[in-house]
Amino acid sequence: METGNNNRKRRIYVRLTEKEFTILESRYKNTTCRSVSDYVRHCLFSRAINTITRDASADEVIIQMSYLNRELNAIGNNFNQLVKKVNASSQTAEIKGMLFLFDSQKKTLFSKIDEVKAQLQKLAEKWLQ
Repeated sequence: METGNNNRKRRIYVRLTEKEFTILESRYKNTTCRSVSDYVRHCLFSRAINTITRDASADEVIIQMSYLNRELNAIGNNFNQLVKKVNASSQTAEIKGMLFLFDSQKKTLFSKIDEVKAQLQKLAEKWLQ
């Protein structure tokens, strides 16, 4: 079978209903074929067709993990700023206030880490099923 497009001079016309075309198009989009014509040729000549499947059940977990990642980055930035201020400060009263802020940030950080662990556990359970 020739693979170059130069030798393809013959055409076949096929009429489809809207429903048939929608089905054909949706099946084509789930493959690695570059065009509908390429997909139809694969179907006609019984070549292997690679399909792409997407696990929609993991979408919610991925979105939640992305959100938690942003929050953890923000908390980490705040934590780094506090450490820099404590290291630069020479007044004990100011250091005590910063240590209080440090403690509250630490609690927030650990709660977010627990959330991440819980989400990872959910993802692992879905993955193993």
